[in-house]
Amino acid sequence: MPRADKDLLGAPDRDRIRQAVHDSAAVEVATATGRRPQTFPLSPFYDESTDRVVVTSAPAFAGKIEAVKENPRLSLLFYDADDPFLLRGRATVRDDDLEANTEYLQELIAAEPPSPKRDAFTKTSGTLDSRLGRFLFGWYALRILVEIEPVAIESVSGDACALPAWPAYDVDAAEAASYDRVTLTAVDEAGWPRTDAVHGVDVDGETARLDVPLSVEDGQPACLLAHWHTPGLDKLGQRLFRGRVRSAEGRVAFDPASTFSMRNETLLDRLKFIVQGKRRTRAYFADREG
Repeated sequence: MPRADKDLLGAPDRDRIRQAVHDSAAVEVATATGRRPQTFPLSPFYDESTDRVVVTSAPAFAGKIEAVKENPRLSLLFYDADDPFLLRGRATVRDDDLEANTEYLQELIAAEPPSPKRDAFTKTSGTLDSRLGRFLFGWYALRILVEIEPVAIESVSGDACALPAWPAYDVDAAEAASYDRVTLTAVDEAGWPRTDAVHGVDVDGETARLDVPLSVEDGQPACLLAHWHTPGLDKLGQRLFRGRVRSAEGRVAFDPASTFSMRNETLLDRLKFIVQGKRRTRAYFADREG
């Protein structure tokens, strides 16, 4: 069972969270609107002054964390920790001053111990300081912050699982083979999104049958996330499926209703990323002004 808030105030738990943050280039961050969850990989950072975990998003991708404003309960799956665990926390969105957020994030990056993750973000910061970098990626430098106060922690299995080809959703063998992590998220009875690693996947037409230690109700909304990334985050890919789950002879059957994918691997991927990012950033600020 998850341990309560007061236990997390102890030094061993704080140290465990801090070390996991430093060791993790990305974690699975799950939010929920009502009982409908969504999960995305985001890079975590740690604020020593508050003992809070911080994740961020560019305004172009604000949809990843928009649900937090209505429902502050979220979970983070630290699967790269020595002892993988699920962290539940209460989150606060900071989006009043995106430029100040960027400066704060730079301070958190500088406080990280040496690692491929820190090197990657330091390199990105250097690129953004150049004239060409500001022109191409100025929109990406702006940051929405999510500060997470730990509430409960629970050890989980971090075993990796491959995703098979899924012709019904245009996932060919090459794309499927690229993913090295598959997780399923559903909202529990208390209203918290819970993410577990999937240990096996079989595809049958439009349905995926999963081996995953997650208790579900028939017809319950859920999401399936498959992703991969290099240690320095210079290349990555992810695919999110949203749908519903049901019990299926000791396994969990997942029936998708929609799917979304993103890749940053080739030059064409990066060009699309820049064009779409600029367009979405303009839309974000237009909505705020409206």
